[in-house]
Order: sequence, then structure tokens, then C-alpha cells
Amino acid sequence: MLEARAQGMAKSKAQTDRYFWNAIALAGFAALCAVSFTLIYRYGDADVSEMGLFDLSVLGLAAFRLIHLITFDKIFDFARAAVMDSEGGRLKAAERGWRRAVCDLIECIWCAGLWSAVIVLTLYQLGSWGRIVILILAVAGLGSLFNVVSKAVAREHCSHGESSHRNKLRTAIS
Repeated sequence: MLEARAQGMAKSKAQTDRYFWNAIALAGFAALCAVSFTLIYRYGDADVSEMGLFDLSVLGLAAFRLIHLITFDKIFDFARAAVMDSEGGRLKAAERGWRRAVCDLIECIWCAGLWSAVIVLTLYQLGSWGRIVILILAVAGLGSLFNVVSKAVAREHCSHGESSHRNKLRTAIS
């Protein structure tokens, strides 16, 4: 009974700790949005109301690429390793504290997506140099998207081809 109560209190403390760091992350996101708005207001040279489908497509592809870079790509492993715990050579989310909050942001594509969207939109609105960076990310994002689609098509084609081949062999054997 006493042991179960101690475990419950430990879980409660861990949950409270996690809520605290999530609130800090939310405040950080609000600060990022405020800085973004200020930069766009002061230095931005594009009117958000005049953005069209092309702009939205470029921003979407750039955000897609940045999200993938943060959450999955090997080139960003060093950043994930800095905040994650290592267990048997594999990275896993830190248990507690600010590192856990950062792990939640890095591992969650939706969370990384919000932060990435703010960064991408801010860079895009800050002029030609920002647009060049975003176009590079967008082209890389389109390439990644084509890669994912081609792998899915190849996998589907191979799986149908193998089953058709097996069925032909079974028919020939029978």
C-alpha cells in the first residue's frame, strides 16, 4: 500500500514537472511568434494578404523539409543526441526536465511543424535572402516528397509483382 502511494506521488511529481516545462515551451513559442511578428512588421517587404497558391506551396514544402530535418534526418542526429538519452546505442527521450520538453518538440512532427511554420514564414517575409533559403528548403522538400512517393509506388509494384509471380508458379505446379 505504501509502495503504491509512493509510486503515485512520483508519477504526480513527474507529471507536474512535465507540465511546467511544457508551459515554458509554450511561452517560448509565444515569444518566437512575437519576435517573428516584430521582424516581419519592421523589416518584411512582402504583404501577407497578397500571397497566392505558389507562395503557400513553397512555404508548405519548405516547412515539410524543415520538419523532416528536425525530426528524422541523420544530419540533425547531433542535436537530438545532445538532449536525448542513449540506451544501448539507441536514442530515447529524456525522462525529465527541460531536455524532456525539447525531446517532445523534436519527436513530435506536429510540434516541430508549428515551430517550423513560424520560422519558414518569417524568413520568407524578410526579403530576398530569406526567400532563397526557403526556396532551397522547398526544392529539397519536393525532392523528398518525390522520393517518398516513388518508394511507395515501387513497394506496391514489387509486392504485386511478387504475388503475381507466386500465383503463376502455383498455377504451373498444380
